Amino acid sequence: MRARTIAPLYFSIACTTALITCPSVTYGACVIVPTAGDDTYTCDSGIAAGFVDTGGNNTLNLSATGNIAGNVTFGSGIDIVTLLDAGSTGMQINGSLNQGDGDNIFQMNNGTITGSVIQGTGRDIVQFSGGTIGAVLQGAGVDSFAMSGGLILGDVDQGDGLDDFVMNAGVITGAFLSGDRAKMTGGSIGRVNMLLDDNLFDMQGGTIINNLVTGFGNDTILVSGTSYIGGNISVSGGTDLVRITGGTVNGQILTSVGNDRFEWIGGGQVNGFIQLGGDNDVALLQNLVEANVATTPILDGGLGVDTLTLDNSQLATPERYTNFETVNLDSNATLRLGGTFTLGDSGTGTGVMNLNGSSSLLVSTGVITSFDPAQRVTLNNRGVIDMITNSTTATDTLRINGNYNGTGGQLKLQSVLGDDSSASDKLVVSAGALQGTTSLFVTNLNGAGAATQQNGILVVEALNGATGAGTAFTQGGAISAGAFDYRLFKGGVTAGTADNYYLRSTIPVVDPGPVIIAPLPTPGPGDPLPEPGDKEIPLYRPEVSLHAALFPATRQLVRGMLGTFHQRMGEQTQQRQLGTLPAGWGRVYGSSSRQRFEGTVNPTLDSSVRGFQVGTDVVASTDADGTTQRAGVFVGHSRLKGDVKGFNGGWQDKEAGKTTLRSDSLGVYWTLIGANQAYLDLVLMGTRFNGNNESYRGGKMDARGHDVTASAEAGVPLQLARNWVVEPQVQLIVSKTKLDRQNDGVSDVTFKSPTNLTTRLGVRVRGDYLVQGMPFEPYARVNVWHNNAGRDTVVFNGVYDIDTEKKSTTMDLSMGASLRIADDLSVYSELGYGRSLDSNAFNGRQLTVGARLDF
Repeated sequence: MRARTIAPLYFSIACTTALITCPSVTYGACVIVPTAGDDTYTCDSGIAAGFVDTGGNNTLNLSATGNIAGNVTFGSGIDIVTLLDAGSTGMQINGSLNQGDGDNIFQMNNGTITGSVIQGTGRDIVQFSGGTIGAVLQGAGVDSFAMSGGLILGDVDQGDGLDDFVMNAGVITGAFLSGDRAKMTGGSIGRVNMLLDDNLFDMQGGTIINNLVTGFGNDTILVSGTSYIGGNISVSGGTDLVRITGGTVNGQILTSVGNDRFEWIGGGQVNGFIQLGGDNDVALLQNLVEANVATTPILDGGLGVDTLTLDNSQLATPERYTNFETVNLDSNATLRLGGTFTLGDSGTGTGVMNLNGSSSLLVSTGVITSFDPAQRVTLNNRGVIDMITNSTTATDTLRINGNYNGTGGQLKLQSVLGDDSSASDKLVVSAGALQGTTSLFVTNLNGAGAATQQNGILVVEALNGATGAGTAFTQGGAISAGAFDYRLFKGGVTAGTADNYYLRSTIPVVDPGPVIIAPLPTPGPGDPLPEPGDKEIPLYRPEVSLHAALFPATRQLVRGMLGTFHQRMGEQTQQRQLGTLPAGWGRVYGSSSRQRFEGTVNPTLDSSVRGFQVGTDVVASTDADGTTQRAGVFVGHSRLKGDVKGFNGGWQDKEAGKTTLRSDSLGVYWTLIGANQAYLDLVLMGTRFNGNNESYRGGKMDARGHDVTASAEAGVPLQLARNWVVEPQVQLIVSKTKLDRQNDGVSDVTFKSPTNLTTRLGVRVRGDYLVQGMPFEPYARVNVWHNNAGRDTVVFNGVYDIDTEKKSTTMDLSMGASLRIADDLSVYSELGYGRSLDSNAFNGRQLTVGARLDF
């Protein structure tokens, strides 16, 4: 556009150069004597009367105090008039300047012209940077006007022809009229009316005090920077573009009839209505926030098939946008829907909203409806319907009076996850169809979790005959609260709910005509749900079985560390040294087992234990009757790693996850051994636990706690044969375990367990031989272990108990031996296998290897 302005300017300057260098009549000191030829007038002092010189190509140069009292009129030649003297304000034409037809140039940086500057047909130039002019009238032709200062008291009218206008500073008190291509970066204009033709007004700064108007034609208006328009922007019929990227429009924007385009990009402010008028219009709001548009009461598409696109804009107030048939949310756009969004107008009746890509519809209580209540709108969701962001309640609702079509989009809700009466956000579809595919995500809003009894928690409601396929909504991820997983179901168990979607934490008992289960999009162990039966089936989450197995896991660690007297210390006959710190001992051990426990979720723990233990006799003495007493201390460390299964997801013995526990123990013991090798062994042991649970789907929880255990064990060997004795044994173990309160990311988890009592009855048969001169004592032992009745309890969110029975009876058979390989060193080992004697499945294996060294 600038090139179009400069080219005529250079042409005319060339003409000026020609006039200066060619022979002409020249006058000075304001002596005006017109001739029929080319005249040059220099007026730098004095006063001359107005004059008429219509012959030739004429030049008038005013400077200093030159003054012409009256009108100046030139003819159809190439006429140049300059008022160029930045240091003087005295130069003046006290009247009008009429340069006539032809290619004329007017330049002024100071002084005064009390009347108008008039240019006729031809390629005319006005360059105005200072002083005062009454008005500028350029007439027909390809004209150029450039203003960088000064004051024009009246109008600037560029007349017919393809004209260029540039304004950087100064004041036009009246109107700018009949322009075609205009650029404004500063200054002030009273009003603008560009009239007919295809006009361009590029406003980058400055002020238009009143309206900016264009007439018929395909017009473009650009407003940016610090521009200020005090009135309206109005374009008439044609295919027009109005683009706002900055500045302020204090009035309305009116585009009238024609297929117009309105763009509001990145900034700016419009304080009045935006009305796009009739025909098929397009509005683009790009890179805006609500503060940018807050002062705009209405953006009205008008009659016709109109499109509104929100592109990377974060907006609210749906009532602001009216009479659009298509609304697009693109490129990370968000629209906060806290009211009603009406699609269509009196001619079309309805419309479509497209939620695309990464864009979001943020809903508190919103309605999308049609202008004509008898017609249906359509919402196409490829983005996110979000009822979570900036919401603290689970009462948000989006109602669509028409069709909902998911095209890979998401629906994000908040629910107070509990029983059937729980509050929840929801999507309501009235009188239309639920189609396509949408992933539903639910955030729990402080719900403690509970068993649903019938329909469940309503999250998608089909009203007034709305229907849809069972795959319209699928569960996008785990939904959990307390002890429960919630799954998405299509249809309830009561009449009239077949097309609704519910969250349920149980599979209820139903009459024939089963509930349709909405499938999950992500595979996982045992994803399919069991069919409804004659009993309600709770949907416990896998972490519940993991947590329920923690108490049994701690007991395995404690019992492995405690062991029996012979597993820890070896044979009575090897404990001979007396005095202070007479001997030390140590062992390593390991076991693997699989045990099932009765209870709410029937956990099964398939585990392995590895540990070591070292101890020392602190003091040992012998009475006169041969009875030996010894007291000592030991420390130990062990680790359990296990896989847990249980009742979760509606299925028994389903994979839950892995548990890892570590224990550190400190114990003291006192052992009494009679002359006949009968013994009594008392132990007091404290243990600290730490570890973690991790479900198969990644849910994690730390595990910490402690245990205090006391054991009393006795055995009496009876001679069976010359080299063999039989030794009945009894052991009583009392323990108290406490686990710390935890949170597994879904629920607070607390643990309760009564004091545990374990009894063992055993019989050991032991031989006594020499092998290459070394005492060798092989043995075999059978034990029956019984854990007393009681329940371990895991409490979720303080309201829901998961109980696991502690009672169990098992039997193990072990074989072992001890060998004194030196006078001060003996070694011992034992290998055993165990099975259950009750309904709790159990099998296990254990191995111990130890050594005792006399000091």
